[in-house]
Amino acid sequence: LSYTHRTFHGFFVTDDLGRNAATAYETYTLTAPNDPRLPNAGQPITYYAVKAAANVTGQSILRPETFYGPERDSHWNGVDFTLNARLRQGLTLQLGTSTGGAVVDTCQTVTALNNVLAAGTGLSGQTENGPDPRGCRNVDPWQTTVRGLASYTIPKIDVLVSATVRSQPPIQLTANWQVPNSVILASLGHLPAGATATGTTTLQLLPTNDTNKLYADQRRNQIDMRVAKVLRFGRTRTDVGFDLYNLLNSNYATAYNTTYVYNTDNAPRAAGWGTPTGIFQPRFVRFNVTVDF
Repeated sequence: LSYTHRTFHGFFVTDDLGRNAATAYETYTLTAPNDPRLPNAGQPITYYAVKAAANVTGQSILRPETFYGPERDSHWNGVDFTLNARLRQGLTLQLGTSTGGAVVDTCQTVTALNNVLAAGTGLSGQTENGPDPRGCRNVDPWQTTVRGLASYTIPKIDVLVSATVRSQPPIQLTANWQVPNSVILASLGHLPAGATATGTTTLQLLPTNDTNKLYADQRRNQIDMRVAKVLRFGRTRTDVGFDLYNLLNSNYATAYNTTYVYNTDNAPRAAGWGTPTGIFQPRFVRFNVTVDF
């Protein structure tokens, strides 16, 4: 049983000297869709846009984060548990869990500087454009991963039976909101710099802080088995058998549609968003021969 605390230091930030955090940006507010699947459904969301006068090639400089003020808080806490048991007649059991969560707080820097980051490259994938505080304090909930193994060789007939189990936390969901620029025009009073009236702007719809993160509704569980006949010839051991993957035929999603299309008719749901785009492989059997010299 172990407890681990890790802290991370020595970060650098890129500051655009051609922009002033107080004057280079303007804000506009959009109302999140009234979709019951969203933790912020129907709530106002403020976004930052670069003013046209400031949307020019700036002079960027890379400096240590501490040059501008307090260093970010970046740490991880975790507890690991491992159990190994070798019982009578060759029965071996292994069980392990890993529980932990991270905290990354960059609010001191994000709200003071003009971050030079492309869309989607910020913490948890959100855009950190200008003094946008959304997601600057990212607190992961404590989550647990479980892994286990059991192995037993049936005496006299030398048949090996083994199984592995794995249980992982659900996947965090994101929503890339494709908003028509005409909608932003109505809120901002003019089109965003460089935008066209017929185009769209992709915004991060879901908040990324610790209170409103959204996860899939199921853990990812899997059990695999192996049955093999053990053949011994002198110093050589040969296992001839079958591997059975995904014994319970679990069909949890491995990826989700992250595109949330704006509904001009104010419909409460966006078709396609949050639906699985990848499913874990179905149950299958593989013939296997292993030779140890």
